[in-house]
Amino acid sequence: LGQIATRRLRTQLVAQLSSTPIEHVSARLRLAALAIDSDTPPPVDDVVTSSWEAMRLGDLLLGERLAQSALDRSGGLAARLPLAHALSWLGRGPDADTVLNPVEPDSLSEWDLTAWTLPKAANQFWMLNQPEAAVDFLYAMRDRVAEPAAVATIDALVATFAMNSGDPRRAVEIAAEVLDSPASQDLAGAWAAATAALSSARLGRFDDVGPLAERGLAAGHPGLLRFTIGLGEITTLMMTKSVLHAQRLARHFM
Repeated sequence: LGQIATRRLRTQLVAQLSSTPIEHVSARLRLAALAIDSDTPPPVDDVVTSSWEAMRLGDLLLGERLAQSALDRSGGLAARLPLAHALSWLGRGPDADTVLNPVEPDSLSEWDLTAWTLPKAANQFWMLNQPEAAVDFLYAMRDRVAEPAAVATIDALVATFAMNSGDPRRAVEIAAEVLDSPASQDLAGAWAAATAALSSARLGRFDDVGPLAERGLAAGHPGLLRFTIGLGEITTLMMTKSVLHAQRLARHFM
């Protein structure tokens, strides 16, 4: 009886709050969190969008909750992607892999295949600590893709893997190809620029770091990549100016 009453109260509250336009994203997310457990849940696509918005604001737990609700209702790839991202970022790599595993890659379009491949490979590389298997998987999926923009996006992650495997020179080479490609979209450009900025700093190519950092931050998907970019800038300042300059910049990332 308590659960029924709570659900009825949620439904009434959602109806009341929805009667006027809501402009602020945090208010929309609070409403979405109420609505998914009411008798009038939002469309699945809207819940998926809210999940991504929650994660962009740093609320991984709300992102997980919203994405799980969307997946429970649809079972589709669109809901699996934010849920896998949230779980992986929360350090729950095996759970993220379980969410992505049921997807049949042969049934996907090239862009859906790319969208599925990226978090699966990244989760395998970092959260499951299987870097070699992740690289092999990434190249295997790359062979299935012909769309230049999709290839560039996968190659941007290849560059990131190279950097994190201790090969900054190769990372810069691959990232440069992505950045020079007219087919590269914002996500590929952000990853490639961030990877190239940090790798260039580690290689002592300090003059290259600033322009690469600016390009990465200007992309539409900087997100957590700003920390990678910042590390490249901080490393450059430590090597070319002073620790004090580096500390001042580091405070912006705290």
